[in-house]
Amino acid sequence: MILEEFDPARAVIEPDFDFGEASDHQEICDTIIMPFSGKLLDLIHARYTLRYGGYKSNINGKLPWHIYEKDGQKVAVMLAQLGAPALIGTLEELQAAGFKRFILFGTCGVLDGSLETNKLIVPTSSIRDEGVSYHYAPASDKIGYAPEHLARFEEILTQNKIPYTTTKAWTTDAFFRETPEKVKRRKAAGATVVDMEWASVAAWSQFRGTEVYHFFYTSDYVDHENGWDKREGHEEDHLLSFFEIALTIAKECEQASI
Repeated sequence: MILEEFDPARAVIEPDFDFGEASDHQEICDTIIMPFSGKLLDLIHARYTLRYGGYKSNINGKLPWHIYEKDGQKVAVMLAQLGAPALIGTLEELQAAGFKRFILFGTCGVLDGSLETNKLIVPTSSIRDEGVSYHYAPASDKIGYAPEHLARFEEILTQNKIPYTTTKAWTTDAFFRETPEKVKRRKAAGATVVDMEWASVAAWSQFRGTEVYHFFYTSDYVDHENGWDKREGHEEDHLLSFFEIALTIAKECEQASI
């Protein structure tokens, strides 16, 4: 099968190639925080002081990041691209630009109705129902954090008294094709949430040897028996609390690297 053609060789086009893109200014730091929510990014800009840092671009236009600096902490903040191909392409270029640590977070669909809305979730692994991960890791049914990295992630959350739960995810490219039978099978395989990027991020981070902290907060309920429950309710304070958690993770990692 074509998805079994994983090849670790250097690619024809690599992210560190000179694409002839000239940025008027680029400020790089070790950590970049990347929320998926455009609403949250607007709140961050409204509540915190940030300065322009630089941008990457593609045919859709410029993708800027900004710098948050306070009390000795300095991180970049940038909107994460929706969908694995767009996101991984951006992560590749950001790493090539000099960023070393990536903190990503956004909503996930819920397959298990007992998971509370706005609950922080650490995905330990994911069922690989997408395409990108197969170009970064040999074919397998699932992929996730390296055990030592997962232990470090949980240690940070526990030491800072941040409540969380762990779970297996289901990563799919096609959220409009989450049919009742597929949902039922994924639940039977142990998945309790569904997303569009995590399996690809896990494969990319291990392939590139990059430090990644990726977490979810719960959103809609995808039930194979009773249909779809939109389950909205992400209040501003809830959203900003996840950004504060990301800042805490960044601070812990930066202190550990000193």
